[in-house]
Amino acid sequence: MLGASELRLAARERYSWEHARGHSRRRRALVNRLKICPKCRTHYPEEERFCKTDASILVDPSDIERIGTTVGNYHLDQILGRGGMGTVYSGEHVYIGKKVAVKVLHPQFAKYEDAVKRFLREARAASSINHPNIVDVTDFGPMPDGGVYFVMESLTGTSLEDLIDRKGALPLHRGVNVANQMALALAAAHDAGIVHRDLKPDNIMLIRKPGRRDLVRKVTNQGESQMLVEKEVEYDFVKILDFGIAKVVGPEHAPPSKTLAGAVFGTPEYMSPEAARGHEVDYRADIYSLGVILYDMLCGRPPFEAEAAADVLAMQIRDDPPSPRSIAPQYEITQEVEDLILRSMQKDPKDRYQSMDDLRDDLQDCYGSVGYRRNTQGSGGGEEKSFGPHLRQRRLTEDLNDWLKTDSRRLTVDEARALVLEEAQKAKDDKGDS
Repeated sequence: MLGASELRLAARERYSWEHARGHSRRRRALVNRLKICPKCRTHYPEEERFCKTDASILVDPSDIERIGTTVGNYHLDQILGRGGMGTVYSGEHVYIGKKVAVKVLHPQFAKYEDAVKRFLREARAASSINHPNIVDVTDFGPMPDGGVYFVMESLTGTSLEDLIDRKGALPLHRGVNVANQMALALAAAHDAGIVHRDLKPDNIMLIRKPGRRDLVRKVTNQGESQMLVEKEVEYDFVKILDFGIAKVVGPEHAPPSKTLAGAVFGTPEYMSPEAARGHEVDYRADIYSLGVILYDMLCGRPPFEAEAAADVLAMQIRDDPPSPRSIAPQYEITQEVEDLILRSMQKDPKDRYQSMDDLRDDLQDCYGSVGYRRNTQGSGGGEEKSFGPHLRQRRLTEDLNDWLKTDSRRLTVDEARALVLEEAQKAKDDKGDS
């Protein structure tokens, strides 16, 4: 029986379930081809996935040959990673020197129209959402060999997968903060009619940024609960990556072709039951996957693990997830966040949250001994503080949006903003006078 860390490594070494099913014959036929570590240049047999020296993902010789070449207006410097559809390089615009990331479609897929369309769908999906927590795609074009590429913003950070692998479970407030940003980004994607379908820690990039908020920590001093306020030093800024198997929903889009019917897309450990069955999915599949990722962040492991992908899929379809608080009693996991996770992971989509906005509302009530000032009450007398959306101060943008929806005077945005600020100041002055 493998332990949790071995199972996590085994999961990373597996191809995506769809890739493993669709290309198993091709892999067997190419078993004698070599793969190369992009860092130390050690050669490995085809069946190996990671370098045994530095744990880098192995690449094909053709991936190495592209280093130092120019694609469109971009010079390719080094390999950042390799996925089922393409290889990602660090690059630089040859004229203006801007650092970018360039994703190049694998050559073996370039001759397949469906593969090229799917690859470009990723670029189109990510660029159309236009949300700060979703990677920005800025350019695309054809390759000399008939393939295609697209260009993304360059990110410096670590994947959530690598963070959990190194550190284990995250503190509650850190996990909730990551989930909150994910929910914001996915709400925007769903509003644009796009379902990600492959949410997993490997597709979540965390960029450490200087803190900007006050942390409120509950401490006990001589038997009395007190609130300690401290400045946040750093926080995780989330970027969601890899819309390679994203689904665009809406009446204007054609139904899937027969060749895709019953196909299983995604990563087994984070896949919804309906996706595991090969059924059609909607935005509630992303809600399920977010629940699994939050479970993983707070427990240090996903709810369902097994050596074989088929066993994990069976668990997703058949088994109820174990209680996070029972799996990881050593960590702070509030009852509210457990309830949120288990509701998100209901087998029947109708029993889950019906939107990311609804999930995010409940997420504000999930903090424990550490929260943010906007989620807390003052500690001076009265009732003990609590966390929740009803305690958040409305932001100027929320007031402004409400005003623009109801105002009949056709004010410009600048005029409306000035008016809202004026009324907010007046309300503050009136409160001071009383």
